[in-house]
Amino acid sequence: MKMLTLLLAAAVIIIGSFCLVFGLDKKRPAKTRKYLLYTALICVFIVWGLATVIMANPMK
Repeated sequence: MKMLTLLLAAAVIIIGSFCLVFGLDKKRPAKTRKYLLYTALICVFIVWGLATVIMANPMK
């Protein structure tokens, strides 16, 4: 379970990073950039929650 949580956090960090990079690209339409930046923000909150779960229940 703990390894799954770590892998999920890593995947969400990667997805959020791509959303942030492409969301800051001025060549994309404004609506697409808005969705990408909101997705990146949601990824930040998901990673924050997963990090809290990991810290609250340390691996043995």
